Formats: sequence, C-alpha cells, structure tokens
Amino acid sequence: MPNALQRQIIFDRIGYKPNPAQSKIHQSKARQILVTGGEQSGKSTIGANELTCRCPEGKLFWLVGAEYDATKVEFNYTCENLSKLEIPFSATKRVDPGEIDAGIFRIVTKSARDPQKLMAEAPDGILGCEAAQLDYESYLRIRGRIAPKRGWMILTGTLEGSLGWYPELFN
Repeated sequence: MPNALQRQIIFDRIGYKPNPAQSKIHQSKARQILVTGGEQSGKSTIGANELTCRCPEGKLFWLVGAEYDATKVEFNYTCENLSKLEIPFSATKRVDPGEIDAGIFRIVTKSARDPQKLMAEAPDGILGCEAAQLDYESYLRIRGRIAPKRGWMILTGTLEGSLGWYPELFN
C-alpha cells in the first residue's frame, strides 16, 4: 500500500484533490473497503484513483461488475490516470472483456454474471464497480479470490436499489 507521500504525489500528478471524507477512505489500511454515496458523488473516481495508487505494488488487478459495462467508468478513469502519470500501457477499446496492460501490471475486467467464472489467477486487488448490483455469491467469490495473496478489495456503489447484502455489509 502506498504511503501518504506517494499517494499525494500521484494525486497531484493526476489532478485529484480529495475532500476530507474521501481522504479518510484513501488513508484506510483495511483490506476490504466499502464506498457508498449518492449518484454522481465520486465513488468511481475514488475507486479508480485508489487503484491507480496501488497498481505499482502488484501484478494483477480485477475490475468486477455484475455485467462488463459496470466496469467501464473505472476502466476509463484508470486509463486517463495512467496517461497523466506517463506510464506506458495498452488498453482494449472494449470492456467485455477489457484489459489494461502496463507491462509490470495488468488490470482486467470481469463480469460476475456467473460467479463460478470468477476464477483463474489470484489478483493482488479487486475494485468492485457498482458493487450493490453484485449478488452475495459474487461478493463471497471475489473475497475468496484475494485471499491467496492477502490482497485488497474496494467496493463502490450506491445503496439505492441494492441487493440486501450490500447495505447490511455497510452497516
């Protein structure tokens, strides 16, 4: 996990100034972080920016949504961040599936439509996009996928219209 100075340097270079509530999220040392708020409140920005900070410390990261399209915003924000940081990378034009390959690390999109397909290599970290739309089985599956590497998971999404497990986890 990047220290405060490293994170601040990255945030300065990408032009991100977190407010006090966002700063608390970025300073958390928890392996599992849940970010919730209203529509257009910056949840995707928080997730993508935190992923950007953590990329140099791993080799494989997942963006997981109930459907591939749920990962599109975070995928695009992460590509923008890497460009601002002048980190060379290649990215697919689509997210179904999608991949960002920077050589030293990769970010791949995953659909949780079939939770049994959330497998293969264990990622170093997972960003759950529109996490409230994931079912509980998918949540358990991605939580299990980070276990072998003691990876991290950040879940972002609104509570509105969410499945029952997400607000309970938040509480």
